[in-house]
Amino acid sequence: MKLISKNNNNRKIHYKQSNIALITAPLLLINSFFCHANDLISGTDLQDSPLSLSLTTSLAVTINNSVQHLVINQYGIKNQVMVNQAADMVNDINIIQNGMHNKANVVQSGANNTVNLLQQGDGNLVDVIQEGDANIANIKQTGEQTFIVHQIGNEMLVNITQY
Repeated sequence: MKLISKNNNNRKIHYKQSNIALITAPLLLINSFFCHANDLISGTDLQDSPLSLSLTTSLAVTINNSVQHLVINQYGIKNQVMVNQAADMVNDINIIQNGMHNKANVVQSGANNTVNLLQQGDGNLVDVIQEGDANIANIKQTGEQTFIVHQIGNEMLVNITQY
């Protein structure tokens, strides 16, 4: 699904959402949200510049009394976040990206999982996949760092700081 709205300056803002339903017992619905700082730019009159562009979004979705939390703060240009959270599971994602060309991919398919991510500087990449329950990933990266974690199981804790 592609949603288009207009901001105060009558510029179009594009939101992309896709829903994937897997027929199993029980029904599992996966929401995918793709956020790009460039989604706020439309037309040819705006160009990338050394000036900062910030994007802050917060989302709390309640499905069958379960709450999904997603908070994304991006400061800079060409930062990307891709999130897949399984519905009807309580999960939290908090992402802060400062700089340029930072990328975060997060997949949560269990319940009560948490991702806290801070990426500063330019060119950082993180992939977090949580398959299980009550897993926590706390990641802090500064400048051209890459970290990939795949938590399979329950009650695992990962604390990573890279400079």
